[in-house]
Amino acid sequence: MLDPAYIRDHIDEVRKGLRNRGLDPDKALEEIATLETARRRIIPELEGLKRQQNTSGDEIARAKRQGKDTAPVQEANRARSQQIKQMGLQLDSIEHQRETAVIVLPNLPHESVPVGKTAADNVEVRRHGDPRAFDFTPVAHWDLGPALGIIDFERGVKVAAARFSVLSGAGARLSRALINFMLDLHTREHGYREIVPPYLANAAALHGTGNLPKFEQDLFKIAGDWDLYLVPTAEVPLTNLHRGEILDGRELPIRYTAHTPCFRSEAGSYGQDVRGLIRQHQFDKVELVKLTTPDQSYAELETLTLNAEEVLKRLELPYRTMLLCTGDIGFASAKT
Repeated sequence: MLDPAYIRDHIDEVRKGLRNRGLDPDKALEEIATLETARRRIIPELEGLKRQQNTSGDEIARAKRQGKDTAPVQEANRARSQQIKQMGLQLDSIEHQRETAVIVLPNLPHESVPVGKTAADNVEVRRHGDPRAFDFTPVAHWDLGPALGIIDFERGVKVAAARFSVLSGAGARLSRALINFMLDLHTREHGYREIVPPYLANAAALHGTGNLPKFEQDLFKIAGDWDLYLVPTAEVPLTNLHRGEILDGRELPIRYTAHTPCFRSEAGSYGQDVRGLIRQHQFDKVELVKLTTPDQSYAELETLTLNAEEVLKRLELPYRTMLLCTGDIGFASAKT
């Protein structure tokens, strides 16, 4: 979530960043500014009333010593107490409205992110290797996998639903081998600490990574009296391991890696982009997360990207590294 104080003090920068994302932020920013004005008006008045209330005991004692009637003072205390209660409720309401308005705003793009609308405006940073040329017609994995007996889509539907699949035999071993390969690479050579986190996360954790409230429809929520969701990515538990803590700067950056199954409803994702293993409701992923200081953040992002690229290099897979434009980066992202 953007810091409301930052929005207040850098309103033009925030407006420009949101517009570069393709949004019209004027109405939302006006609402936030109105709520912030109301909040800043109430707080000093409420604090003044509380100070008066705190000294009212001395005022009553002084009146008693002077033989004065304390009833007017006590009546004023009761009225002030009620006023404090009402203003406190009003302040809570304003702060809730402000948080609700702020939390749906996406992150501001970093200055190095190209301004654009779609993936067509993304910029190639570098490429490694050349796409292979075959002397035969390649077969799509959704045809090749079932033919080899390593991927079974029909039984995935039978056991669960559409867009679930079963890996079998060499397919299951290949998945397990890739997971171990990646975890070993990142822990032994890149300095990450392996974590096995819970595969369920509470609403606070999902708010912390920007999945809630905007993307609730893409999450699987546990039925019953639970405030828990299946993790959409290991990024959620890893990022929240130190939520609310003050970290020793000398220990930064903290590097975490984890393998988890990931669960996403992929609401609204239909058509040709969901064939085979693409856009599955359940898939496995090895995640990399770093916790660091703001001034080192983007340098650490670059090394994290290189760590991920090393996987493709060792598997001898040609690839391109793309810098996503403002219209294509994710909700919580400042740079991808």
